[in-house]
Amino acid sequence: MSRQIKMEGGFAYRNTGTIKDSYAAVKIGTAVRFGRNKSENAGFVYENSGALEHCFSRSIVRKWKNGKDGMIAVNKGRFHWCFFVVSKDRKLKKFRDREHGFAQKDAVPAFLEDAYQWDFTVFEREPAAKMDFLQENWYCAPNGLEQAAVKKPLEIGNRRQLLDWIERVNRGEPEAAQGSVLLTDDIDFHGKEIPSIGCDKQHPFCGLFDGGGHQIKGVVLKGKDMAEIGFFGVLKGTVRNLTVDCIVKGKSCPLAAAFCAVNDGEIHCCEAVCAIHAKRYVGLFVGENNGLIERCCVSGKSHGAFLIWLFPFLPYFALLFLFLLYPPLPPQDYVPVMADAAIIPNTDDDFGERTNDNKASYEVPKVLRVDGQTLTAESEPYVIKNPNRGANYDFVAVLYMTDSSGRDVEIYRSGRIPVGYHIENLTLTPPEGVALTSGTYEAKMIFSFYNHDTGEKGMVDSVVPITVEIK
Repeated sequence: MSRQIKMEGGFAYRNTGTIKDSYAAVKIGTAVRFGRNKSENAGFVYENSGALEHCFSRSIVRKWKNGKDGMIAVNKGRFHWCFFVVSKDRKLKKFRDREHGFAQKDAVPAFLEDAYQWDFTVFEREPAAKMDFLQENWYCAPNGLEQAAVKKPLEIGNRRQLLDWIERVNRGEPEAAQGSVLLTDDIDFHGKEIPSIGCDKQHPFCGLFDGGGHQIKGVVLKGKDMAEIGFFGVLKGTVRNLTVDCIVKGKSCPLAAAFCAVNDGEIHCCEAVCAIHAKRYVGLFVGENNGLIERCCVSGKSHGAFLIWLFPFLPYFALLFLFLLYPPLPPQDYVPVMADAAIIPNTDDDFGERTNDNKASYEVPKVLRVDGQTLTAESEPYVIKNPNRGANYDFVAVLYMTDSSGRDVEIYRSGRIPVGYHIENLTLTPPEGVALTSGTYEAKMIFSFYNHDTGEKGMVDSVVPITVEIK
């Protein structure tokens, strides 16, 4: 049996088309067996025979036998105005393509915008002081010709509607596979496994999917018995204005990616936040790109295989392995402590020093009583609390209520609440067109956890049922 080597790129495994105005900010793990490196990787694209323009990488890549590649491992195509960034000057010496790299201190807006003709904003993320890039006004609007040619799209706003539509696409129904879709709301699958859209080359998606600037999150993609796995499997149409937050389990799948496994169409203004478990050909945003990708980005982590000598110690590392199945993901930006969050320090006696342990906690009343006139909720002594437990996870709390159609509607979102702080009151902010009338409602509070020191998203979201009384 021939030896299999894992090959991956921070944005794409292979590019024969065009990728422009896009970036990757990921961590690539190394597959190791019997102490030998079985992984070859690059910060942006592993193999390029197409065109890369105005692209960059802020990825953490591991060394393989040929060295380190900040952008491309094998380049047979065009490569214009592209670069990668590392934290310090001395790290550039480890890269084969160091002439295309910069230390963080040198990657300043004035220089990069002039030298690389990029229009972006560079900022320092606090408190981690990590450089990141903000994509502003990344929204692809339909042109007049397209609007005249395409009939009214199918509107999708909840999980059931999306799953029904995916099933129709994967059956090859022309109306679904070649039609137009508009996402009208964020959708959260809370860890549910779903199939790829366009499950294989015989059943591709050939239509138009407009995310409307919304996010589909909490998705698990499983690649068992599949040739390729991604949120979109095989794409021959167009996707735009969509963010996908997912976990990809593709260890038995030859080609794995988060957003799209094989792109033969166009992808505009999209983002992937991901954790990928795969061991053959991997691109964190797209596996193989034969079409056009522009103004897209990816953040997350790819995992390699464990050292064989660790196997006898699995019982001792069981909790650690469970955590690695759902690794921390870099957020688009570090959620700030909002000025209007009215957070107040706790007075708990059980305050402890922050540790490196994987600890988080929260407290919220079972019944949230709301004034129907002001939509303000108060509770003694707190409404939402992040207790002093010596943990290292802050959190953001989001309150959802279910409307008459079964759709989850966000009615409150906090800022980042650090460990040792609480909120004494909050004001519900339902979306336009949603009226909150007097009554008792079953709702849920979702807690998303962020590492206090690094700003990275960590742990699986917690869902807590809560009753809302509006008087």
